[in-house]
Amino acid sequence: MKSNFKKLYLPLAILFFLVTAICYFFGTVLKQKQIDPGVVAGANSLLFIICFYSLRSQLKSMDNTNPHAMVRGVMGSVVLKLFVLGAAAFIYLYNAGEAKSVNALFVSMGLYILYTWLEVKIAMQLNPSKKDGGS
Repeated sequence: MKSNFKKLYLPLAILFFLVTAICYFFGTVLKQKQIDPGVVAGANSLLFIICFYSLRSQLKSMDNTNPHAMVRGVMGSVVLKLFVLGAAAFIYLYNAGEAKSVNALFVSMGLYILYTWLEVKIAMQLNPSKKDGGS
């Protein structure tokens, strides 16, 4: 289980640390392109936490006898990410005023798509023996 845990969460950790390193080391370059690295790093952290939680819940749903439990888990995590990031974007836009970075929000939306794709890819690898509805 421990090696399976490392294998499943390693791509998420790599993506998280890669984006965090880009925000930290290339912060001045991002600011020149009118991208606030703090907003991108915050969205990255939110996405990592939500993906970590949703993959953990999907591992638990594999023990469920209902075949649709896994699909509900994936769809639920997509909706959860959408609402949490939507609320975070709304709060940011409301509080930032004139200093808002719309480009950082677009980068965050790209990260949302990347994390969602990675999560679905990992979820598809969780149980590769059940294909085409067979057992």
